[in-house]
Amino acid sequence: MMQAIQFDGKGLIPIERPLRKPGSHEVLLRVQACGICGTDIKILNGESEACPPVILGHEFCGIVEETGKQVSSAKPGDYISVDPNIVCRQCRFCRKGKINLCENLTALGVNIDGGFATHCYVPESQCYSIPQFLPPEQAALMEPLSCALYGFKKACIQPGDAIAIVGGGIIGMIMLKLARLSAARMVILLEPDENRRNLCSYLGADAVFDPNDPQSHAKILDLIQGGADCVIECVGSISALKTAFSLLNRGGRLIVFGVTPSGTDLSISPYDIFKNDISVHGSFLNPNTFQEALELMISEKIILSDIPVKTFALDDFEKAILNQKNRKSLKTVITFNT
Repeated sequence: MMQAIQFDGKGLIPIERPLRKPGSHEVLLRVQACGICGTDIKILNGESEACPPVILGHEFCGIVEETGKQVSSAKPGDYISVDPNIVCRQCRFCRKGKINLCENLTALGVNIDGGFATHCYVPESQCYSIPQFLPPEQAALMEPLSCALYGFKKACIQPGDAIAIVGGGIIGMIMLKLARLSAARMVILLEPDENRRNLCSYLGADAVFDPNDPQSHAKILDLIQGGADCVIECVGSISALKTAFSLLNRGGRLIVFGVTPSGTDLSISPYDIFKNDISVHGSFLNPNTFQEALELMISEKIILSDIPVKTFALDDFEKAILNQKNRKSLKTVITFNT
């Protein structure tokens, strides 16, 4: 039997379900850890779509228990991290290489059952072998790292650039780590929470600022000589986007990574975009970056052990959800000791 937490369209309920044999190209994973993402909270709040009844959780890792007859790249006992985004490889976007825009995109933990469970059935194509030295609560962060990596690559950082990161949550801190691997001359970060600012300073930000401080804007522009060459917005709010746009230097690039609620609008002067040669880029999902993220972790070019994670057992899922909703810790992860 498997135990799981299922989203029924209104809330989360515990369920039990008998295990079945995996399909010919499926892998049965015994889940080791599953992160609670902002998307999960948005689904529970009715702000993001899912396909109930469904087991949520798309940031997870596990141990292979059984494989389908046609599976060749995984075997029982393998330690696996999961890319939840399943694409068709046949639609017009997939055939142009824009797989994150797949017209038939399906996601584990959103459209089909995911990782808030003791077991999960995962297509072989979505399984990535990982080394045993990675703790499960870090291996579960491979998916957000791969998404952040895609956004950071779109930033096209050049030697000598000044980077501003708006938001010091889990994604902002991962962006900071990626920025520290680049040839940027300066990386600054804006975050209202003092504890998070202190951690970001410890992790290598050249300067940190409270966006609610009325003097911070002038200080930032003075420090980075008129504006940032690239601003990465990692919050998902209109106020954060306004701040991000105001920090751009002429010729700057804005990366919209944060998920602002659908239906909200931002007023920007087209003339300012024209006159200042501004580029605005969205960043959606993690096309072709999961393997790269894995290699950064394996090589220890990116280390996530210094990012605080609060863990909960599956039976404590209500406490775990509240912990994430109330921002009690930087990241919330459900772990399994089975």
